[in-house]
Amino acid sequence: MLAKRFNKVLIRNMKLKSWILLSLLIALVVACGGDDEEPEQPIDPNRGKSYFFLEPGKYREYNVYEIRYSGVGFSDTSEYQIRVEVGEGFASGGETSHLVNRFRREDATERWELDSVWTARIEGNKGISVENNVPIVKMTFPLDTGNRWDSNLLNSRQPVVSRVVNFNSNFTVGLNTFLKTAEVEFSNFDDGIVDRFISKEVYRDSIGMIYKLYDSVKYCTRDCQLGSQIVQSGRYYREELIAHGFLDED
Repeated sequence: MLAKRFNKVLIRNMKLKSWILLSLLIALVVACGGDDEEPEQPIDPNRGKSYFFLEPGKYREYNVYEIRYSGVGFSDTSEYQIRVEVGEGFASGGETSHLVNRFRREDATERWELDSVWTARIEGNKGISVENNVPIVKMTFPLDTGNRWDSNLLNSRQPVVSRVVNFNSNFTVGLNTFLKTAEVEFSNFDDGIVDRFISKEVYRDSIGMIYKLYDSVKYCTRDCQLGSQIVQSGRYYREELIAHGFLDED
């Protein structure tokens, strides 16, 4: 009888010790895991705003190459230069907008002539450019390759799903390679039969836009072999940054 009671007590003590040891082991594993893993930091909501650069007095100059197609075998090609100057901010609808003066010349031997005046602003988490009175959402913040938005959200055009395809990467324009760039894709469609629509812009941190491509054409489908990709109508437009700085540095 005493032997049975002794055995029961012994078994109960062994189970208690096993449970205590298991609890200590689990606590040790959890504690060690906590030391190795740091909590993930939230993304800065302002990240990328310096790419949409609106510093007053900033200027950028571009070489432009443009083709306008008016029919099969008929096109008009032109090359010229564009200069963009960011003006002082002004209040507009509770936000601060900036005048963006755009100048044009045929080449470096000519004087700059005012071509048009746009505006641009950062409104909440959106970088917005008003081009010929049409507001376009160029990017959303924080800037990240997971971003998706409708660039025509603020106008009456058909919705366009835009996205960041590269962020904080390198991009080459002509002979220059820029670091810390963001590539924004507005459209990337080419069925090879009816039409092609490719549109993108590349921005450099603390400079602004350094490259723009707009390629929207219709292929010939009448009296042409389907899939021949012979252009019937449309426009090809490319801007490449050649100079930038501040007006007070000139």
